Amino acid sequence: MVSFDCATTRRDGVTLVTARLWEIDEPTRVRVRNRLDGPVWPPRRQGMPEAGWTDSGFEAVVGPGSHALGYATPAPPADPAAELRDATPAPDAVPVDDRTETAADVVRELGDPSPPADAVPVDGAINEPSEPQSPASTPSPESSVRLPDAVDSWLAEMTRRVDRAEALAAAETLREATTAVGDAGGLAEVRALANAAERDERRLRAVAARAETLADRRAAAGVPVETLARLA
Repeated sequence: MVSFDCATTRRDGVTLVTARLWEIDEPTRVRVRNRLDGPVWPPRRQGMPEAGWTDSGFEAVVGPGSHALGYATPAPPADPAAELRDATPAPDAVPVDDRTETAADVVRELGDPSPPADAVPVDGAINEPSEPQSPASTPSPESSVRLPDAVDSWLAEMTRRVDRAEALAAAETLREATTAVGDAGGLAEVRALANAAERDERRLRAVAARAETLADRRAAAGVPVETLARLA
């Protein structure tokens, strides 16, 4: 028989709930429900809720042994804070910690390696990537304007990253996730892509803001050629 207990800690207006499951002899589907009057804030990894968590608690197959489950909620503590609603043996099921079935599962498995050293603006300059890149595929009103090669190559690299990130985010099945990860170059590349997301966004916005400011200044800075010619 599965044993269960839980405890709470209140900090800075947030209740931390820790539940413990033990005496589990085989893979078992458990359902733990929050009893507090507030939403469940589940544990997260790489920005994604840990597998098995829902708005009302935790439901998944766990392996033999003991397991600790923790979540937070803005609700004040009460006794009991959570309860074990169900524990059903599932000997043929794969425990939640051992499976990778969805795109979210893939994202949860991402580590935190250093991003690759490739084309990024550094100290106001834009470096060319180490490998030739295809032109940006997203059409725009400015597509007829020829950009400097270094700028065009960097934007093409950013477009490639965004395309891959969108494909990974759109994957909803194991097959789609597998294909998207393969197209991205494997989990190592997916990790690097996820790790660089915030950095890429900041730099793209910084480049866009700087370019717009310079464009406005350039448009306003009309050169009085005739006047200068007379003065000269």
